[in-house]
Amino acid sequence: MNKIHYIVCVALGLALWSACRHGGTDKKEETEMIQWNRLPDLPGMEGTASLGVSAPFTGVTGNRLIVAGGCNFPDKPVAEGGTKRYYAEIWTLDLSADSAQWTNAGVLPRAVAYGASIGTPYGIVCAGGNDSASSFTDVFLLSANDTSEACTIRPLPSLPVTMDNFAATYMDGKVYVAGGNANGTPSHAFYCLDLSMRTDSGRWEKLPDFPGAARVQPVLVAQRCGNEEYRLYLAGGFQPGTTETPPQIPDELLAFSPRTGTWETETVLPPLSDGNPRTLTGGCAVACGDSAMLFFGGVNYTRFFDAVDRPRQMVLARAANDTRRLEALQSEAADYLRHPVDWYRFNDEVLHYDVRSRTWTNRGAYEAVARAGAGALFHNRRLIVVNGEIKPGIRTPRVNIGMF
Repeated sequence: MNKIHYIVCVALGLALWSACRHGGTDKKEETEMIQWNRLPDLPGMEGTASLGVSAPFTGVTGNRLIVAGGCNFPDKPVAEGGTKRYYAEIWTLDLSADSAQWTNAGVLPRAVAYGASIGTPYGIVCAGGNDSASSFTDVFLLSANDTSEACTIRPLPSLPVTMDNFAATYMDGKVYVAGGNANGTPSHAFYCLDLSMRTDSGRWEKLPDFPGAARVQPVLVAQRCGNEEYRLYLAGGFQPGTTETPPQIPDELLAFSPRTGTWETETVLPPLSDGNPRTLTGGCAVACGDSAMLFFGGVNYTRFFDAVDRPRQMVLARAANDTRRLEALQSEAADYLRHPVDWYRFNDEVLHYDVRSRTWTNRGAYEAVARAGAGALFHNRRLIVVNGEIKPGIRTPRVNIGMF
């Protein structure tokens, strides 16, 4: 694979402010900051060094934090020609024990990353994903086993299409998945599985496609919005460009009502403090409390757009016989993976969105969330952030826990 093509693949694989238009204000200085601690680093997968992984399945079942699968570059960095490796190991950590350490709890049916996972009362639903050769339709329920350290895996109905780099959420017995690549193509896909039926013979229901651009690596979260109704909120993600059209990185927060079966634009993401657009591509989103959501992490809009649009710009430069421009673009491509961490400007702010007042609040900037492809969950008023990339191709083994 040539270096220019790989840069695009890295951008595609980055397996959760100011006033918004509804009148929200940046209340950063008025809001209590999040206090962060560290849990034990995730051990190395399959005998490799403890480097951390990107895009694993994550969740909590009982008091056990589970991390399964994911990928990294164990032998040498991607900038030096390293090869991405996918994993099948399952690791658990007892959150109720002060001095707990990670325990190996079995293996997944296959090595996989870039799927979607979400905690439910029945266990952690893990869906889709890919390895270096294929994308998958697999769906299964991962849960802790009270009689042994090994986790239990129960198959669930397969997705109707292969899916990777998509998002999942859960509410009132139903799992929803949206976006990503469906059968290898950037998609508007939106499906639902009713877990309350407690049967392996159920089927995924196709729901209305979301509007606008396709969204590869979006975030999806469910939250109640009054009168016991809930909605699903979709943000982030991008639609890759072609040699003729630029990529699209939407900044709208979309909302879907299961009651009416319709999508609408809820609001837009507040811009960054420098006035540039914000994206949640490769980021995280979690519900907290009875009317709020937290959004954080992911790539920087400008850095990411420039990277994924660079191949098109090269085509234009060649067509125009603009040698100077072409050489500059080639130099940028060659250097893209070699910059220090701070250059990539991954999103380090935690944004709080209240669905009732439709306002944004900035909860502060933290190194712990400046990652892409991290796992994230909100458990017992604690925000847990698992591994992820700190720059393209470089993971962290850290597991951080934020106290509210």
